[in-house]
Order: sequence, then C-alpha cells, then structure tokens
Amino acid sequence: MMNKYMEIFIVLILSLFLRIISLNQSLWLDEATTALVSKMDLKMFFMQFIPNDFHPPLYYNILQAWTYLFGTSEIVLRVPSLIFGILTVYVTYLIASRFEGNSLGKIKWPIVPALFLATSGLHIYYSQEARMYALATLLVSLIFLNYIDKKWLNLSLLFALLFLTDYLSMIVLPVLFIHTYFKDYKNLKKLLLSTIPLIVIFLLWSPIFFSQLDSGLALKTENSSWWNALGPVTVKNVALIPTKFLIGRVSFENKLIYGGVMSIISLFFIYIIGNAKNKLFWNWFGLSLFLGIVVSFFIPTLTYFRYLFILPAFYLLLSETKSKIFIVLILIVNLLSSYFYLSWPKFQRENWRSIKPVVGTNKIITPSTSQNEALVYYDLKNQVVYYKEFSDTKNNSEVWLSRYVTDISDPSNLSVKYLENLGYNWVEEKNFNGVVFWKYKL
Repeated sequence: MMNKYMEIFIVLILSLFLRIISLNQSLWLDEATTALVSKMDLKMFFMQFIPNDFHPPLYYNILQAWTYLFGTSEIVLRVPSLIFGILTVYVTYLIASRFEGNSLGKIKWPIVPALFLATSGLHIYYSQEARMYALATLLVSLIFLNYIDKKWLNLSLLFALLFLTDYLSMIVLPVLFIHTYFKDYKNLKKLLLSTIPLIVIFLLWSPIFFSQLDSGLALKTENSSWWNALGPVTVKNVALIPTKFLIGRVSFENKLIYGGVMSIISLFFIYIIGNAKNKLFWNWFGLSLFLGIVVSFFIPTLTYFRYLFILPAFYLLLSETKSKIFIVLILIVNLLSSYFYLSWPKFQRENWRSIKPVVGTNKIITPSTSQNEALVYYDLKNQVVYYKEFSDTKNNSEVWLSRYVTDISDPSNLSVKYLENLGYNWVEEKNFNGVVFWKYKL
C-alpha cells in the first residue's frame, strides 16, 4: 500500500502538471493591469495607483519583486499564483489530516480533499491567474490550519498578511470568532489577542483603505453599470458561486442543456455535502458565503472568483463521504471540467495578444480612456486613440473600434456614431475570445 508521503507527492506533481498546461495564455485585462503595476516605482504605486484601486498592496509588491528578477512575460507573471495554488493543495491535505481520527467530521482519507482541489477546474484557472486570489486562498487555508493547531502567534502574522492581500477574505475573521465563541470558548481571548498586529496595521493603513472605499462607493452614482458589474446581490450572482465551484469556467451556450446538466450535478453534490458534519468546515464555507452576501448589499463583492478562499472548505466537506464511488464521480466531474478549460480556447482568457497581428499599424479607437491596459501591455499604446480625440481621417483610411465592455463604457454607442459622422463605414467584426473589435473604412 502506498505510504502517505508518496500519496501527497503524487498529488502535488499532478497539481503542477495540470497548472502548467496552457499557462502561456494571453493576459486578460486585469492581469495586464497587474503587469503594468509591477513595473511602477514605489512612489507612483502608493501615491497614484493604490488609493484608487480596490485591493491591498501585498500581492502587487510580491509581483514587483518577482518581475524585477524575472521579467514580465505571461508565464513569469503567473508563476507565483501557480506556486500559491500548489501550496494550498498541500495545506488542504494537512488540514484534512488533523481530522483523520476524529469521531465528528472525520475524514477517512486526508488525501481526498487535496486530490479534489488539485483537479478542480476553478482552482486550476486561478492558480494560472496573475491576480491575488490564489495567494488569498493559501493564506486563508494556513489560517485555518494554524487555528486548528492553536498556533496563535502564527495566526497573528497570517491575519495581517491576509488583510494586506485581499479585504474580502477577512470575512474569515468574524467566522473564526463566531466558531470559537460557540465551540471553543476557552480560547476566545487568545484568538482576540492574535488580532493585535492586524489592528495596528489596519490603523496605519486606514487612510488609504478609506480612500479606496470612497473611490469604490463613488461608482454607485458615477457609473452604475460598473457598480452592477462588480457583483451586487442577485439570484444569478449567488447561484454562480456554487456553479463555478462545481464545474469551473466551463459553460454551455444552450441554456436548457446548461441548466439540466447543472441540476443533475448540483443534486449529486448537495446529497454528499448535506451529510458532512464538521462545524469548522461548514462555518468556513457556509458562514463566510452568508457574510459575503450580507456585505454585498452595501459593497458589491458577489463575484464567484472573489470567494475562491472558501473552495478548500467545500472540498473538505465533500471529502467526509466514505463512498469510493462518490469520490470517483466527483473526480470525474473535476477532470472533465478541467479538461474542457485546458483544451478549449473558448473557455480560456480574453485573447488580447492576437489583436496586434490583425490590426497591424492602424489606429485603435476606444470608447473610454480606461480599460486599455492590455493594449498597452501588448505594445499597442501608440495606436490607441480615445474616440473624442480622433479626427485625422486623412492619414487613417482604416481604423479599428474597440467594443470591449461597451455596455458599460459606451451604452449609447456614441463612439460608433462619431466614426459614422466622420464618414467611416463598418466592414467586419473580429472576436478575440470575448474581446470584440470592429473594422471601419472610409
């Protein structure tokens, strides 16, 4: 029989293998923002960028150091998240091993939740994303591991690091206080003391935090479309979280087929997870999601990828099953969804990289002065012109109009009308995996 060290070694190798496939995809818009930020000097970063962003600085600072050493290619930018993702698989195994012999919430095979996470289509996707979500998931997993082991000093450091990585993930702090109050009251004071470094850092960071908060809240009145895109409380946004947990980024164009497949898969998963008993895992998963929904009534955060930090808890709950058949079926669902994502470009990221060979040296007209970071990253900065600033028809008989997120940035199609008034005629549409460009000629 294979020993435990060999089991987890094989699972980690599998994790690495699945996460290096298609790692060299084009950066999408937010990843391009990460790439550009990684090149900023610290003064510009802290004085200009961070106060208007919605995220803490730690992940960006890690990328700044990383790219200083290794450059800013697509693969290089994604390697840190790949490492964070694989480490999370290992930490999930360590958490499960703590409950191997427990009577309540017992996990018979600790390798199972690690294997679930290793093959998860959603976790693979965000282990390949040059954003902070894989790091936040690792830190949350480490927080629960150290909470289980009662390592309060480690917790104090991890709380501070998590706050500096992802604000939303800090929901796990009240979750731990609630769980401790009802299940481990004698350690409530120690948990409270472990938050002292977090409180100090929050007080020092609070001017920037509230500046970021003000910038975010201003969107509600300045641009309600962007506000709605961030993730307000809707039935769809709530339903997408478990849906994406189950099948990752895969979807079906036929909504009836999509609904039918998801209904069958959901009933299967609900049956398994409904028998789980571990209160800590339930609070990590269910209570975190509930608190996230409550927060989203005031600040829209209900987008499924922002809740990646509860995915390990989801698989820990599923791993309480004693049925090998159920375990195999869950793995089949994971492997199929991962296969479709890794092998089908349409389920992958926006393909900004392919724009330059198509548009050549022609001007790119944009409906907004923002959302152009990917064009800058892929060396198209000098060709980009905001539509209100474009009038040189003499030297530009052919132009390309960006239609990216125009339902938000240009819902009245003012950029289209502007080009038509200049005498341009629509010729064709090019779709770069979700990034649509229209070709115009005089």
